Amino acid sequence: MIAKSGRRQAPEQRRAAEQLRALAKPYRFRVRADAEGFPIIPGRYGQIEWFDGQDLAVYTNRPRLFARLWAIPGVRRHQTGDTEMRALFPAEALRQVAAVIKARRRRTLSPEEAHRLGADTAYRSTSGG
Repeated sequence: MIAKSGRRQAPEQRRAAEQLRALAKPYRFRVRADAEGFPIIPGRYGQIEWFDGQDLAVYTNRPRLFARLWAIPGVRRHQTGDTEMRALFPAEALRQVAAVIKARRRRTLSPEEAHRLGADTAYRSTSGG
């Protein structure tokens, strides 16, 4: 369950969360719930949203990025205003769209980093032995 409020998700929201999480997993993108409980991938310059099960949507309020997003193959305009835009795109373009909006990735430690940092990390066991 993505929603942190403790309320149950509707079946459509649950299905959307499962689909978006599956698409985001190979790229380690963070998946969060929006105010209505639908999943989003937050980014520095916008967000990627689940749309209808076949397409995804990208939202940004950075007019300088509009042309860069529309230049990606498969991205098509959905709603465009003076200072904000929403476009639809197929899942195959997720990596390219995420690069433009600088989507956030889940942080993980590589084995080398864990070994180098040793016991001075937040990942160590706190119970004494």
